[in-house]
Amino acid sequence: MQAITESYIKRIHTDHPAEELQDQIITEAPLEILIGYTHAGARLRAPVAATMRTPGDDLNLVAGWLFAEGIIHGKDDLLNVRFTDNTDTVLAELHPSVVYDPEIHQRQFPISSACGWCGRYAGRGEQAQILPKNLTIPKELIYRLPEVLRSGQGLFSATGGAHAAALVDEQGQLVLRCEDVGRHNAMDKLIGAMLQQKKLPLHRHIVVFSGRFGYELAQKALVAGIQIACSIGAPSSAAIELAEAYGMTVCGFVRNEVYNIYSSPERLQ
Repeated sequence: MQAITESYIKRIHTDHPAEELQDQIITEAPLEILIGYTHAGARLRAPVAATMRTPGDDLNLVAGWLFAEGIIHGKDDLLNVRFTDNTDTVLAELHPSVVYDPEIHQRQFPISSACGWCGRYAGRGEQAQILPKNLTIPKELIYRLPEVLRSGQGLFSATGGAHAAALVDEQGQLVLRCEDVGRHNAMDKLIGAMLQQKKLPLHRHIVVFSGRFGYELAQKALVAGIQIACSIGAPSSAAIELAEAYGMTVCGFVRNEVYNIYSSPERLQ
């Protein structure tokens, strides 16, 4: 399945007749994630999640999602990640040493005194750590991030329907850019790619997002160890609350000449 779907449309104009033409639409299709795991000496398989995503880089998406959910803690926890008989189902085979229980590894958000309701949370919270404060960058570097993000957004350029997450080093150089119809999927693809290269945690990196910066993205950035997260759009209150609790710097409404800092401004000099 391709990331772009061709479709015939009718374009309406105010001052001349409608025209029929072929357009490029970003593909959105379901992906099922299966887990292969060991329990009581037996090898079992169970569905764990399904997501709507843009096809392409699905294996990294799954690896990144498993890491962000706290199901795995590193590349060595995965024996392999592969498609099954079709390209809409991915099987992630966990190492026998990984404890996995379908009844336990579900999304839960218990209330914690750490930061209201977004402190230590079952499953995913096991990997959350207070971030170090060993990264400082020139505040002017942030101005360059929108162009770094947009310069290679091929899916967005073709369809106008893709979100992107870009990983940047402390000199402002692009490390990796991922696109998807879902902003969370784009981040999972990015985390998965770095996981496979054994480059986590990403303490010396910055991440920039094409849209708003919500709680889910803050959680994924936190688990990946990213100290500075930026977005072209607005952060949510929950994202800021989580960032403040764990010491992550958040910048929003990033433009060429202006941006807002919402938490931990000391990293920007």
